[in-house]
Amino acid sequence: MRDETLSLAGEWLPVCNSEDVPEGGARGFVVADERIVVWRDSIGAAHVWRDYCPHRGAQLSLGHVMRDQIVCPYHGWRYDIEGQCLRIPSNPSLRPSKRACATTYVSAEQYGVVWMCFGEPAYALDFFPEAGIAGGRRINLAPQTVRSSAPRVVENFLDMAHFSFVHAGILGEEAHTEVPDYDVVQTPDGGLEARRCRYWQPAGMPGQGGGAMIDYVYRVKRPLIASLTKMASGGQGALHIMLAASPVTQTETRAWLVSIHEDDTAHSDQELYDFNMEILMQDTPIVESQWPARLPLDLDAELHQRCDRMAVGYRRWLAGMGFEYGTVSDDRALE
Repeated sequence: MRDETLSLAGEWLPVCNSEDVPEGGARGFVVADERIVVWRDSIGAAHVWRDYCPHRGAQLSLGHVMRDQIVCPYHGWRYDIEGQCLRIPSNPSLRPSKRACATTYVSAEQYGVVWMCFGEPAYALDFFPEAGIAGGRRINLAPQTVRSSAPRVVENFLDMAHFSFVHAGILGEEAHTEVPDYDVVQTPDGGLEARRCRYWQPAGMPGQGGGAMIDYVYRVKRPLIASLTKMASGGQGALHIMLAASPVTQTETRAWLVSIHEDDTAHSDQELYDFNMEILMQDTPIVESQWPARLPLDLDAELHQRCDRMAVGYRRWLAGMGFEYGTVSDDRALE
């Protein structure tokens, strides 16, 4: 790994939605400046590798899958599910050496997403337990490309003060702009949680009949993964949303949203999808306009208010763990 990506070594990063790669298919992606190929074998298992043939550097994603092997499009080298080359067509009698091996990564599928880890995972892929709520309906949005850093995307997800301006008519309105005081605490698992969060929203829940005060709980368990739970005060039918920000580069991100809708039988999956996607699309140009694109960890670099308590906590938390990818900590922020 490159030096600047060391912060990501133990992190689970989303590569694609499960449905994006069918059985026997292969597709290429970019994660943290690295070309990645995802391909499926005959039993449907997903494999996540570096998209690179060690012979002459061609992209394996341009090849094809045949009998649980991926075939390089350039010279036809065949690799098994362990990444070992089994056959070199130009020299079929030669047994390929151990060096003739593709770079493979730890991978898993969870929440309808294919995940990868560049190194040894530092934690289990179980950070969104709300996905297991009985009767909850899961909606996976298509990943949205945001021309900004992954930490900027996460911080926006944790922010309430923009609701009345970026999401006017849905999550807020100009007649109700105050962010009531709330608490930020460190959780036993080492993450952050914002509690007692409340905001007046005219249509903050799908099918909400009239404005209401909406209660929120925000959680950050990993640097690039956050979640929230929201529901109308005193109401039923919570909405749970997980954000996973997968860096393409230091200043470009693919944002995944997975939502769990409790007790909602009045709306189709498409209606719920459209509700969440509209909000994500409204956020995108604003986050892309923020400068610098990499999140400043120096708290003197930007002006903070009481409503920014969770954002300040997030920046301090990242700095405390030495997380560097997509952040700046000195005057380089203005370069």
